[in-house]
Amino acid sequence: MTVPMVRTLITAIVWSTGFLIIALPGTNAQSDSTEKLPMFGQPKIARPENLKKNDESFIHEATLRYGSRNAGSNTLATQGWTALRAKQPDVAMQRFNYAWLLNPRNYRVFWGFGAIMSERGRLAEALEHLEIAREMIDDPAQRVALLCDLGTVHSEYASSLPADRQLERAQHFVLANSRFTESLENDPKYAMSWREWAMSLYQQERYSEAWVKVKQARQNGAEPFPADFLKKLSAKMPEPK
Repeated sequence: MTVPMVRTLITAIVWSTGFLIIALPGTNAQSDSTEKLPMFGQPKIARPENLKKNDESFIHEATLRYGSRNAGSNTLATQGWTALRAKQPDVAMQRFNYAWLLNPRNYRVFWGFGAIMSERGRLAEALEHLEIAREMIDDPAQRVALLCDLGTVHSEYASSLPADRQLERAQHFVLANSRFTESLENDPKYAMSWREWAMSLYQQERYSEAWVKVKQARQNGAEPFPADFLKKLSAKMPEPK
């Protein structure tokens, strides 16, 4: 199973916030690198004083233009997801960073950070941001999708670990199963969770359970499974009749 975060996350999120572009602070050689990191690399990378002043000016301007910091943060977060759809991860990261400046507790921003870091193959960092989003999220409908994405990335991370880290591998599979379970407790018809859980259980060598989830995914209208996945699962255990 490959890392499907950007596809999964983007299709999960629909916002009605406006798309008016606001001017972002000017960049220089020092800021260019940190704009490609979540939260501008903070707290590990200290924000220089000149950029702090730029940030303060930006916050003031955005608050006046949108009426509140939250409104500006949501608009920029939406622009971040739009950039991801357009396969512009650096632009997306910039938008998410400035959305974070406006509202450091915007779960949509941390979800975005997680999507980008997952796409970059930095799964441990992606999990950190996604778990923060889980703690912050206040939208029950979106929580279902976020938990699905968390289950997927925990499973991907577990699968990526070497043989000498079996305990950590098992722990992340436990977390994956927990996140999928919670997602489906919130919405038993959420097809993506059934689909991703089936592929996770294959990685866990729990083949009969994987077939159960395949059946549920199909019944709930999930997109077709990759042909190679079903072929591999069938080789381990024929599909139950």
